Amino acid sequence: MKNLIFLSIVFIFFIACSFQPTAKLDGLGDGKYSQVTYEDISGWEKEEFEKSFAVFKKTCMKTKHRRLYQQVCERADESRDARRFFEENFTPFMALSDNSLATGYFEPVLEGSYEKSLQFPYPIYGVPSDLVRIEILDRYEHYNNDPLRGRVVEGKVIPYYSREEINDGALKIEPICYVKDKIERFFLHIQGSGQISLDNGERLYVGYADQNGFPYVSIGSQMIKRGLLDKEEISLESIQDFLQDNPSICDDILELNPSYIFFEERLKGATGSLGVVLEGGRSIAVDKTKIPLGLPVFISTHEPLYGSEYERLVFAHDTGGAIRGEARIDIFFGSGSRAREQAGKMKDEVKLWILVPNDYLSGSGVE
Repeated sequence: MKNLIFLSIVFIFFIACSFQPTAKLDGLGDGKYSQVTYEDISGWEKEEFEKSFAVFKKTCMKTKHRRLYQQVCERADESRDARRFFEENFTPFMALSDNSLATGYFEPVLEGSYEKSLQFPYPIYGVPSDLVRIEILDRYEHYNNDPLRGRVVEGKVIPYYSREEINDGALKIEPICYVKDKIERFFLHIQGSGQISLDNGERLYVGYADQNGFPYVSIGSQMIKRGLLDKEEISLESIQDFLQDNPSICDDILELNPSYIFFEERLKGATGSLGVVLEGGRSIAVDKTKIPLGLPVFISTHEPLYGSEYERLVFAHDTGGAIRGEARIDIFFGSGSRAREQAGKMKDEVKLWILVPNDYLSGSGVE
């Protein structure tokens, strides 16, 4: 019996030691990771490398001028073996976190018009001219790397208008357009980009441009706290159904999230913070203080509709107000009804490995 206890202690000690945070990534971000091998990555053998390699090369169009990616992007143009390219040019590091979570998002399509009417009463706003961004100095980024927002009144910066104030007409600016459904508009704010099918036959693409400075509050969590929905049934569809069935309290619930998104017109479909058009099933939103934008990331989780293994190389193309931590991601599923359903039901633990360019590890440095 004593031998078994001793062996158990040794085993636990060995496991703990094998996954200690590495110091090699100092300067890359403040996440905790442990260096591993490709043999340690669940599902690596099954990856469709040609698909992920094509997405990486597209990503390089936005990252090749950054020191972190400059050399590896140059090699991508010369490589003819996708799997070999990743394995020879990157080293995998496993995220060490007890609170991993993968959720999903998609590109919604709303009905709208350039003209306000009874059919299209809800505005989609661009960035107001009185919105002030206060950039954080580099030496304070460890504490808060998000710009503060506000407006100047009598020489003082005060908080910008909340969602409730904006809904009550605080903004006196011309909207980009108007849409039919306020619930759909709210979820457009959550997704950060989308398409507007206009009544004149045109298709308008809009994407995140800025935000009013208030922290994001999950109305789903608030509805659970208030006993409006059970935790087990919470999803995009259940929230939307409840709001549609209870119009008298719909505004009150939506305004529990004071964060408000301002948009800009885009020439293409959903585009992430990196400036890359998002790829369904291959783009994720990350916490950029933990994972640099553009980085390849291998994930292992479950497909939300059928529960099958969902293991693949994805890329840090986007950020999100609710995405915080080295093992917290939002998977972009694309557009359309299936993508909407996947995104609405995606909520699962995730194992995550970042792939760091060997050039960085050898001392070439990073911006």
